[in-house]
Amino acid sequence: MKILMLDRSIGFDPKDREARPLGARQRGFIALAEALVARGHKVEARRNGGIDLDHHGVAWRQLDSAMPPFGGDPVDRVLVWRDAELLRHPSIPEGSDCWLWFDGMASDLNADKARLALLETGAQVIFTHEDQGRAFDGDTAKRPIVIAPGACPAFAMASNMHWAFESREDLAVTVANSKTGIAQIIRIWSAYVAPKVPGAILEIYAADLFSAMAGENDDVSEELVDMVRDNIDKGVRVCHPMPEADMAERIATARAFLHHGKYGNDQVGQWIYDALAAATPVVSYGGIAKERVENGKTGYIVPDETAYGNLVMQLLADRQIFASQSEAARNSRREWLNVAGELEKL
Repeated sequence: MKILMLDRSIGFDPKDREARPLGARQRGFIALAEALVARGHKVEARRNGGIDLDHHGVAWRQLDSAMPPFGGDPVDRVLVWRDAELLRHPSIPEGSDCWLWFDGMASDLNADKARLALLETGAQVIFTHEDQGRAFDGDTAKRPIVIAPGACPAFAMASNMHWAFESREDLAVTVANSKTGIAQIIRIWSAYVAPKVPGAILEIYAADLFSAMAGENDDVSEELVDMVRDNIDKGVRVCHPMPEADMAERIATARAFLHHGKYGNDQVGQWIYDALAAATPVVSYGGIAKERVENGKTGYIVPDETAYGNLVMQLLADRQIFASQSEAARNSRREWLNVAGELEKL
C-alpha cells in the first residue's frame, strides 16, 4: 500500500532521533513509518519543519508541501497522527480512506471541530487503550477500535547486550518531569531502597529538573531541587534526556524502570513499552501502566510507598526476582512492527 502519514507537532527530522532527545509522540511516528516500510509498504511521512529527505525507506516531506503525495500517484491509506482537524488537510486526496491514530484525551475528540472532521471524512478512529473508547461519546461512521502502540527498535536491540543479572548495574531509571511524581519517587528511594542496596543509583531523566539544578529554570520548585541535593549521597542523579539509542542502552543496563502513574494524562506509555522491550521490569502506581504492565510478571503495580520501595529493592538485589521479570518482559515485548501488522488487517 501507499500510506500517507501526517503529523502536526514540533518540527523534526528522522535523523534527530540519533542526535537529540525527541518526545514520545515524534519517536512513535518515526518508528511506525519505518515499520510500515519494513513490512513492504511505501510511506510518505509529512510533518512540520525539517527538510525533505528519504531515510530508512520513508519519504520525509514538509506537511505543507505544494507537491502532491507520492508525486500524484493514488494513495491507499492516510494515517493522521493524533490531530483530528488534520483530517481535512489539503494534502489528503479527496475520498481517501483515513485512519486517525489518537493517543490523547478522549475529551479532545468530543470538541465540535474534531467531531465535524470525523463525520466529514468518515475516518477510522484508533485508540491506544480501552478506557479512551469508553470516554468517547461522539458519532463516527466507523466504530472506533483499539490498537496498542509498541516499543522503538533501539530498546529491543539494547536488551540483547544485557541478558544476565551481572550485566546490569545496581541502577534504576525514571523518565519524567518535575510535575509527574519525581519528589515521591526520590522520597521512596531515600527511605526504602538506598538503605538496603548500598551504592545503588537512581537516574532521573528530566530536562526541566536538570536545568533547575543548574540554576536555569525558575519553574521548578526549590523544594524539589533541595531534595535532590540532599539525596546525592544516596545515589540520586539528575540527567539530561539523551538521544534514543543512548537512552535505550542506559535503560537496558538498569534493573528497574520507575514510573509514577498518578500524574499527567499519558495515554500511550511509550517509555513503559520501551523499558519492557529492553527487558527492564517496570514499577508503577498505575495510570497507563495498568494497561502495559502484567502485574507480578513484567513488573509491578503497587498500592503504596512501602510496596513500591520494597519491590524496587528486590529487583535491584535479588537475582531470581529480576531474572524472572526481565525474561517475561523480553518474551512479551511489543514493537511498532507489531502495530504495523495490525494496521494492515483493517
